[in-house]
Amino acid sequence: MKRPKIEEKHRRDKSILDVEGNYLTSEKSNIGFVRFIAMVSNCIEYLSHKYGLSFYEVIKECSKELIKKGFS
Repeated sequence: MKRPKIEEKHRRDKSILDVEGNYLTSEKSNIGFVRFIAMVSNCIEYLSHKYGLSFYEVIKECSKELIKKGFS
């Protein structure tokens, strides 16, 4: 039941990042993955500076919120 939604999300993500194929199997996919990781890292760094938390504290707090929303 969830599989079509997951695949739809992957297609959307690949489109946004201009990525083809599976991750770690082609140069273009790897470049897209690196772009994605850089984007996530920059967002975490921004939140870290904005709220005066360490990089890992931001990740921990975001994880807590995602878990809470998952059980809502």
